[in-house]
Amino acid sequence: MVKIHSQGSARSEQQGDASLASLDNCDRAALIAQGREQRRQAWRAQQAAGCEWLTVGDFGWGDRVLAHSCLVGAAAHVEPADDHGFAGTCQVPVFTSDQSFAIGWEQLFDEVAEAQALGLAVKPIILGPLSYLWLGRALDPAFDRLELLESLLPVYGEIFARLAAQGVEWIQLDEPLLALELPLAWRTAFERAYNLLQREPLKKLLGVRHGELIDNLGLATALPVEGLHVDWPRSVQAQQGLLDRLPAYKTLSLGLVEDTEAGQIGQQRRLQFAYQIGERLKERLWLSPVVFTGDADTAQAAALTAEFNALVRTARQAAVDKPVAPRQQPWSAIEAALAKLGAAQSGLVSS
Repeated sequence: MVKIHSQGSARSEQQGDASLASLDNCDRAALIAQGREQRRQAWRAQQAAGCEWLTVGDFGWGDRVLAHSCLVGAAAHVEPADDHGFAGTCQVPVFTSDQSFAIGWEQLFDEVAEAQALGLAVKPIILGPLSYLWLGRALDPAFDRLELLESLLPVYGEIFARLAAQGVEWIQLDEPLLALELPLAWRTAFERAYNLLQREPLKKLLGVRHGELIDNLGLATALPVEGLHVDWPRSVQAQQGLLDRLPAYKTLSLGLVEDTEAGQIGQQRRLQFAYQIGERLKERLWLSPVVFTGDADTAQAAALTAEFNALVRTARQAAVDKPVAPRQQPWSAIEAALAKLGAAQSGLVSS
């Protein structure tokens, strides 16, 4: 069965979260209660969208990068992001050559427990190690922050182990860096990092959201993870390239996005692809809707919800449709002659 899962609330909704940086200046208890209520509203919206697995870790108190720095114990030195191609407005870490990492914040694990207490199945989302290092800046310009990968990866292993102990099955690692043109050293680092992370617990869904896999399609599909999530491919060439490169064992997750191609042509292209991938991947196909909450544009939300439901129905129907068995073809003249020759030889031997 084609599975529906969540990528979290729309990005515009995350701006409503209280800033993590202001925790010390606010009524902490009231702020925590506010965050808990916002998460519950988001989970209810995801349930209403039909999601079977709900997202944990997507809000980050308004700044997912800063929240991740707290998680891996690197929040002591942060600064506003420069233009890194995908960072947006966030506080990024400033690394030193003697930088150390350790689990430094319990929020992710608390949210998992909070959702599980409500009887919800969850899929945490965290920033991947390469994208996190790329976003940061080295205090010493001569220092290559990529050298910190070896000390950062064990912390990811600890995070995975703790989540596994909580009963989590899947985790999504967002690597928006893969939508950019990468230096060779970073491409090589992806292969090394994910080969090491492969040994750690949890099934891993590699997420490349809000960007297209172009130069790094082969790299992303070849990494040793159980699944790959991308935004819905816009062109037929991108759709076919994705299917051609996806290994036979790997789950493919597709997410509908707010700025999807409008019009009947775009919708028809998505429906055709939904049938194609549903027929080919069956239970290895996951679909993810745009999840809206209260202040979303009503008309846009209704249109995208209706289209997503149609995509799900199409993919699920394709997954259960049995291909028509080919008609049994008569033997060719050569096959018939060989059969007769074999029978004749058998008769000669028996006589």
